[in-house]
Amino acid sequence: MADIKVTKNHSLGVTGARERLNKLAEELQKNYGIKSGWNGNVATLSGTGLKQGTVSVGDATVTVEITLGMLAKAMKGKIEEQINIAFDKALS
Repeated sequence: MADIKVTKNHSLGVTGARERLNKLAEELQKNYGIKSGWNGNVATLSGTGLKQGTVSVGDATVTVEITLGMLAKAMKGKIEEQINIAFDKALS
């Protein structure tokens, strides 16, 4: 079960949302070392502090599910807050 699950609505369509999320992925890799790879409309996330993570893109929603590593669990609230801010910015 994911430690963090965030669903955001958007009006960009799948292609538009993926384009925006690709830009966000570049920032996440540069700033935090989080890597991503797409398989269809689902991106898998990996990096320090993540056991596993996915971003699923639909026509009107994006869902992020992340299972945190042991040390990152102490920062769960802050991580979830930053996810909300980043995805609101990327999808607006």
